[in-house]
Amino acid sequence: MKRKIILVLVGLAVSILLLPFSSQAGEIDILVQKLVDKGVLSQGEAQQILTETKEEVRAQLAKGDMDTLPAWIRNMKLKGDFRLRYQYDDKDKDSVSGRNRGRIRYRLGIETDINDQVKVAAGLASGSSDPRSTNQTFQDTFSTKGINLDYAYVKYAAQPWLTLFGGKMIGKDILWEPTDLLWDGDITPEGGAAVLSKSVDNMDFFANLGFFPIDESSSASDEPYMGYIQPGVQIKLNDNTSLKGAVTAYTVQSAEYDIDNSAGTNTLVGSNHKYDYDAISPAFELGFSEPLGGVVPYFSLFGEYVKAFDPDDEDEGFAAGIKFGDKKVSSPGQWQIKYIYRYLERDAWLDALPDSDAYDGDTNVKGHEIQWTYGLSKNITFGLDYYYMQPIKTLSGISDHSLGSGNEQHVIQADLVFKF
Repeated sequence: MKRKIILVLVGLAVSILLLPFSSQAGEIDILVQKLVDKGVLSQGEAQQILTETKEEVRAQLAKGDMDTLPAWIRNMKLKGDFRLRYQYDDKDKDSVSGRNRGRIRYRLGIETDINDQVKVAAGLASGSSDPRSTNQTFQDTFSTKGINLDYAYVKYAAQPWLTLFGGKMIGKDILWEPTDLLWDGDITPEGGAAVLSKSVDNMDFFANLGFFPIDESSSASDEPYMGYIQPGVQIKLNDNTSLKGAVTAYTVQSAEYDIDNSAGTNTLVGSNHKYDYDAISPAFELGFSEPLGGVVPYFSLFGEYVKAFDPDDEDEGFAAGIKFGDKKVSSPGQWQIKYIYRYLERDAWLDALPDSDAYDGDTNVKGHEIQWTYGLSKNITFGLDYYYMQPIKTLSGISDHSLGSGNEQHVIQADLVFKF
């Protein structure tokens, strides 16, 4: 009976004040002491009950089980990562030889379930306004570094087979891409999207579609935009083999616009893009678990192709690669090696979107990338990434059919990544 009295009083104090438990110690102690003064409890009983009560409340807080807190707070999740990078650049195109840089990236995300169907998420990231980079370089005499809104969106599970997104979204949630030929991984598109899915036997069908404004101006009524639809399927061929494929149809209105963050490698008329970049892009990934009797945990072949319709020439691109080792690297001793060859002609795709590490995100680029990642401990990885790139055609328009003949880019990145 005595303990019940204490628990009721403690519960009332916590629910009324709505403060963290650590700030309640004084109030709880006062309540218990008054019961001792009135002879309800002995000093020893009070101390025992006080210790047990504090431990119980602390455990409930640790598990997020305090009913006094709103459900959206109890359901809140934090996640993030920090990357420490050394980068070496040797670029003939910029007459840069032997540039050495220290760089950091910090990202912090928060998400909460508003109810069973609605989730809101937002994230901050280091970097500048460049949508293709969240890096900050060690420079400018220890200057402070910028933090920006990286993404902020709402996710609505309208039906078991339909999820709607709106806001500034994480690209991989709304569009499947096996390589970064067309989309830099740091880009977070803005607008609305829908994800549809349906499983039938050993096949998982999906369809992604969305609409993204590219720019907005108070002085114009006709603005650049992008829309897409991506039907696809993942098939489990057997216990160890799966095939995923999709075809993406894009409509990109960019002609006669000066597109922000353009690399300047598409065909221009003055400062404006000459073409729209409506395009078709099929992609696939064929994965094998424990191939060759388990020599490696995972092996896959992947690739994608793009063809733009408005340009008359230099309008195609592709990427192809292999990946082997562990499918994901998150634990100590896990490892993965990935190789990609890419070829992206001048007007195959809008030049504001490709991977910024591959020849600074230009189009009119071909070359190789090889990446190795190793798990040092849980959620800590070390990686090496090497790019060897050059233009498909020189500035004079002459086709350059072999690497090693000038205008090459060599980039080496060594990364320590900490996830939490």
